[in-house]
Amino acid sequence: MSGARGGPAAPLRRASEWLSRTLVEPPLPLVAVELRPRAVAAVRLTRDGTRLGLGAAASVELPAGALEPSLSKPNILDPEAVRAALRAALERAGALSGGPVSLVLPDPAVRLTLVPGAGLRGRRAELEEIVRFKLHKALPADFDVRSARLAWRAVSADEIMVVVARDEVVRAYEEMLTSLGFHPGMVEPAGLALASLAGAEDDQAERLLVNWDHGYVSFQVRRGARPLLLRTLPGEEGKDAVARHAAQTLRFHREQLGGRGFDEVTLRAAALDPEEASEAVAGATGVVPRLVRPWAALGDSEDGEAAQAVAGAAACVLRRVA
Repeated sequence: MSGARGGPAAPLRRASEWLSRTLVEPPLPLVAVELRPRAVAAVRLTRDGTRLGLGAAASVELPAGALEPSLSKPNILDPEAVRAALRAALERAGALSGGPVSLVLPDPAVRLTLVPGAGLRGRRAELEEIVRFKLHKALPADFDVRSARLAWRAVSADEIMVVVARDEVVRAYEEMLTSLGFHPGMVEPAGLALASLAGAEDDQAERLLVNWDHGYVSFQVRRGARPLLLRTLPGEEGKDAVARHAAQTLRFHREQLGGRGFDEVTLRAAALDPEEASEAVAGATGVVPRLVRPWAALGDSEDGEAAQAVAGAAACVLRRVA
């Protein structure tokens, strides 16, 4: 089926294109950008023969209210402010020449969920229809899953992890980049990018990843490489609220998932001082968290405020190095 850009076939075509490059052997550009509720970050790698290294990284603050991540509402409320911050971050990172770029979205802009994998047989198009049907219970009633962008991958023999987002929400982020001459390649939520920094995945350790940013907190519970619980809580960023939700996550892990407690906790602290955030999470989980170290693949253990600010973009682009 063909159609004009605004016709009924356009969202489905974009969804198919997004699917082909998200979670499914995506291309990995040398530049990645993360758009957050209060800042924009850009990270650029350099190539020296076959070796990759850090070119530059930068984070530029956004005015409050310019970007408010949501699954169902417009996210970019002040396009000019977001574009200006994006341009500034890319310029400071030495990456304003355009070209391919990876894009990291705030967790509330997408729904990351686990759904049963039973019955997933057939061609790709048939599987996609089954996945869309299975998603109904995980999405708000007014969410039109038929025209949404989605991608998935198996995480066990009987379960798949799915990322789904409204086409118009993702497109608004992409248009910020295309207006500056860039071509978005891989698109992923911050939580998935940060998971690649959370530690080795070749054992059965019980791990918690906390992505604490302005306006939201998200939790990922994993047993080895397998995700067991994925939660994003918009509007929850205060210390008391995050501590309460972290404690609830621990209790659910023990009572419903058969966990023994967390062996490791990894924290991305982008909403407040990392030391203060660490204390709150440690008090709720009984485990002193390890702050994400975005440059670990390059042999740098930096985990301060500047590292937390660019962690999503760094995690995304540094998959080339890992």
